[in-house]
Amino acid sequence: MKKWEKNISEFMGMICDEEKTVYKPIMDFLIELEYTPIKKRTKGFILSFSNLSHNRVMARFGIREGSTDSFFGLRFSACTDYSDKFSNVIRERIESKNNRLAKCNSCKYCKGDKFVYTYKFQNGETKAACGAFMLDIPQVTLDNIAEIKKLIKEQHDYFMKHALYTLPQRT
Repeated sequence: MKKWEKNISEFMGMICDEEKTVYKPIMDFLIELEYTPIKKRTKGFILSFSNLSHNRVMARFGIREGSTDSFFGLRFSACTDYSDKFSNVIRERIESKNNRLAKCNSCKYCKGDKFVYTYKFQNGETKAACGAFMLDIPQVTLDNIAEIKKLIKEQHDYFMKHALYTLPQRT
């Protein structure tokens, strides 16, 4: 058994059966796209799924220190078509005190097209949050899995086109 398989097994042992049925197909899809779960050295238990081709983290699953509740975080900033559930996650991030406003061209994270989370408020104003970060998706259910997979695939395709990791040239 590989180390990452042990880490997934350990995480699955920490969550309830309902969460297992929701998280497992998402994890399997990430692994299918060659994302490897790495256990973060932090308090609590966090698995970050990243792909060595572009060295970006796509998703996180975990339990934070002092909590018994699991969480799921997803990066979908290159996506533009999603349900109200995901739109509301973006709105909540923009309205929160933890918002990292989009400062494109200053952080050098984006390669290729700039990508940010955007939300258009009822008054017509559009605001953006930096797309370099994952957003926690609350209350993920079986009904959300198809959309989550679609968002993962779209974000993955963006990374494969714009953020491939290349080794520096030797001189």
